[in-house]
Amino acid sequence: ADYTVNMRSAAKLLLAFAAQWQDLEHLMPQEGDNVIIDSALDPSEPNYSNVKPTLYRERHAWCPYSQRSWLALEHLNVPYDTIRIDNTGPGRKPPYFSGQTPQMRWPEGRIQGESMDLVREVNERFGGNLYPSADVTETADQFRKIFPSKSRPSSRAAFLFGWSGEPLW
Repeated sequence: ADYTVNMRSAAKLLLAFAAQWQDLEHLMPQEGDNVIIDSALDPSEPNYSNVKPTLYRERHAWCPYSQRSWLALEHLNVPYDTIRIDNTGPGRKPPYFSGQTPQMRWPEGRIQGESMDLVREVNERFGGNLYPSADVTETADQFRKIFPSKSRPSSRAAFLFGWSGEPLW
């Protein structure tokens, strides 16, 4: 009986601090906001925007390639719609989708895949700064050439530092 009273008190206390609907209502998507469709729950073909791109991404956010494409859109504040695709097994994808995630359906109807290609296209279309300048890329390429191919990361220090611990270059 003592346990029941404590549980009721805890439940009342929890409810006292729980957000009320009026506190959360403004967080709901508004008309004109980005559309998010979970294709496992709604397999019907969506009405695609002719203004915004549509990102087909993995449903559970486990796919790093889908995440890469999503982050590029978010970083550049690009308005876009999302269709979540279930990649967990055969027969679970909606009939209007084929291939792998991520994919982008551009407003003109073209479908594109491969996450780095998507990031590059997002960067070009929406004026981003997702790639380093040419001099940074050149420096990184020169740095990579210092190491013998297939060397282990732990053995690379021998190519960067002398016996005294001072950098070699």
